[in-house]
Amino acid sequence: MPQLGDVDELKDASFMALSSPPSTNEAKRFVDAIVLRIKSKETRKRARSAEGERQFTTTVGLILGDLLLAYDQGNRVQDEKSNNGLSYHSTSSNSFSESNVGYIMFKDTVYKLEELGFITIYEGRNARPIDFGEGTKQSFHGGFATRFKPLQPLIDAALKCGLVEGEFHKAFFTLMPKSVVEVRASKADGAQRGKKIPLPSNPKTEQIIEEVTAINAFLSSFAYNGMVFGGLRRLFNEGDRDDFYYNLGGRLYCANAQGHINMKSDARANILIGGEAVVEIDINASYLTILHALKNVPMPNREDIYAIAGLPREVVKRWFTITMGSTKFQTRWLRSNLDEMKEAGVAHKPWMTVKAVEKAVLEHFPIMKDWPKQEVRWSKLMFIESEVIIGTMLELMQTYQVPSLPVHDCIIVRKSDQDLAIRVLSEQFKDKVGIEPRLKVK
Repeated sequence: MPQLGDVDELKDASFMALSSPPSTNEAKRFVDAIVLRIKSKETRKRARSAEGERQFTTTVGLILGDLLLAYDQGNRVQDEKSNNGLSYHSTSSNSFSESNVGYIMFKDTVYKLEELGFITIYEGRNARPIDFGEGTKQSFHGGFATRFKPLQPLIDAALKCGLVEGEFHKAFFTLMPKSVVEVRASKADGAQRGKKIPLPSNPKTEQIIEEVTAINAFLSSFAYNGMVFGGLRRLFNEGDRDDFYYNLGGRLYCANAQGHINMKSDARANILIGGEAVVEIDINASYLTILHALKNVPMPNREDIYAIAGLPREVVKRWFTITMGSTKFQTRWLRSNLDEMKEAGVAHKPWMTVKAVEKAVLEHFPIMKDWPKQEVRWSKLMFIESEVIIGTMLELMQTYQVPSLPVHDCIIVRKSDQDLAIRVLSEQFKDKVGIEPRLKVK
């Protein structure tokens, strides 16, 4: 029976992409063994058809693959942002519309795995109860997807079949995503993201699909250490706007939970591409630079753009992040904002209210004074930034056969490709934005 569990322990988890099938004889033997165990608990009145048996084995294999990959990632990333070996997937039927696994077979399988003592299921819930006043609280809603945690008997069964702990990704190879482009509508008030909408059918759609598919095929030909490359997907936003034509949002995201984008920067620094160490090349103050260029206003001439006397730079940087991600000035820090500052080593002081920081920032950056009324929104800034990053990746790939991994406003490349990547990224930025960027290597 699904458990509730502690929210703080469950909040970080890896998405079950259901795209990592068994790829070795040992993995297939493991899946077959678990299939037999599940069947021993079934009380079916009618045997499955041959196709039903194939689909059932495929479903079990894809679920086990994600469970073991998340388990390995939890062991590899031992900090407060660890997924604790947890996977998550919504258990609503509409969340399986584009999945490799059917809704009913998924639920039947995970509940049987729980019955066998192989996993614990934690029911979906809010990150925090919603308080409607006078002590009335709502404890559940669909925002916190169901979590799944593999238990030691499952790991033991995998090891018994010859799999190696810490190397489960070599036994369940992640396939490249079939769907590489997604468009979402504008966010409703209080929603974390907009609803997914159908892809428009036009030549631009096909062009973007071809670009991302080509990038995935190229990058998948390289060997990686410290991460699992499962392909990239491009996500566009505000697709319900009248002026939308693949020109809002557009960032690349990892299609799998074991990818590099959600890793902490110090963990990304340990990635190897083809056995070679990497560097991260960052566009300094990317959104702010683009906004100044669009308004034809020179950027302040300071070594550290976020350096404002009396304020820690991380506080200033956090203010820009939350402001540029909204359509208005914020009135207070969220708990997550304070946690992020603390993680960055900044001790928040009572006088550092959002309004106090806003006043100081607007004195140094008058371009932001009319932010709530500006026509240039976060989605436009994100699109221009994404075009710079993708343009850089395509040129490095097509002209020089050099791999690069995107991380929103920066790219990861092999150290031997650092100088080339800096030049190409700088040229792409100047071509698409109109001014030279300030780049930082770390």
